[in-house]
Amino acid sequence: MAGTEPPDVVELWEWTLAPGERHDTEAHRDGTRELLQLQAGALVVVVETERYELAAGDALSFGGDADHAYINPGPTPARFSLAVFEPGVGAAHRAEAPDA
Repeated sequence: MAGTEPPDVVELWEWTLAPGERHDTEAHRDGTRELLQLQAGALVVVVETERYELAAGDALSFGGDADHAYINPGPTPARFSLAVFEPGVGAAHRAEAPDA
């Protein structure tokens, strides 16, 4: 939906997972944080070995710098908003100012 420019990137997502759908994500850059709020349906979030079961209206914050997955275990679509903060993304790609 929206995002900021590097080096510290914040992205805002609107997601819908179909019944039984699973989305696996590899770990992001160190220090990444994710914050989500489930608007409809049911959602399971797995972060490494931790499992969080959410119902409509629930919110969760977790480290996105670990492997994680979003799973819809329910019979209806799961709809949620997700904000992702990734510090230092693209910092190595910034052009240095020429010497004056």
